[in-house]
Amino acid sequence: MVASACGASSDAAAEVAGVEYPVDDLTAYLETTDPDSEARALRAEAAAWLTNWVFFTALEQEMAERGIAVTNAHEAQAVADITQADPSFVPGAAGSRIVIRQRAATLAAFEWTEREVPAAVAGEPPRHLCSRHILVATQPEADQVMARLEAGEDFVLLALDLSLDPGSGSLGGDLGCVPEGSFVAPFEDAAYGAGPGKVVVAESQFGFHVIEVISSGPATAQNHPQLDAESLARMAEDAELAALSVAQGEAQAQRQQLLIDIQQQIFERYGPDVKIDDRYGRWDPDEFRVVVDQAG
Repeated sequence: MVASACGASSDAAAEVAGVEYPVDDLTAYLETTDPDSEARALRAEAAAWLTNWVFFTALEQEMAERGIAVTNAHEAQAVADITQADPSFVPGAAGSRIVIRQRAATLAAFEWTEREVPAAVAGEPPRHLCSRHILVATQPEADQVMARLEAGEDFVLLALDLSLDPGSGSLGGDLGCVPEGSFVAPFEDAAYGAGPGKVVVAESQFGFHVIEVISSGPATAQNHPQLDAESLARMAEDAELAALSVAQGEAQAQRQQLLIDIQQQIFERYGPDVKIDDRYGRWDPDEFRVVVDQAG
């Protein structure tokens, strides 16, 4: 069916990528929304409906070109998803076929992103840092703490007396054993750079940290000899889960960006060629939507 120059063909409410949406189908859908609605309200409803139809039809075409066609399996999953979200949804009702197809096109897009960005694989597990610290306000105070430690005073007693960190201070400065990334960067840079058994000063937005590094590195007995086997096993498991979580987050971010890119490509590629029957409004390719003019 050939579309007219000013809009879709006489039997089509909209057309994109050579696919037409019949006027009869749109009319049947609108009759179910609000039979007593004023004409302008119906036009607004039609404009919103057709805008969605254009986008998801273009998405389906784009996915097919990328090798992911919408299948019966996608549609079956779409019905399950929609019904779960809205138990009142009736698959055979007017407009339901379009809604199912749109959800199926979305599922195809998700499948494509998963093909492009495979399942995440955890990288190297993060290091762990076992440490304690004394938090003071100024560099001279930190220097005094270092001098007292060098003179043989006990770290725990100094932390109890001087630390501005109420949490660790009440525990003698103990910060436990935590995976890399748990503390602010200046703290960790100084601690990992100093190595086990060293005391070092680091400045952060919280003040000056006098840090005693008890042990550091991957969760092994060699790196953390003060810990028992059960503690090491727990640390190793936590590190593995943390590494997997980071990998999954990165993969998900990449997939999300692919979806954003696809949307922009659809706007640019399909927007200029969309045709809309004039009775339902006009197509704005810049906004990628059907517009109902106030005077219409």
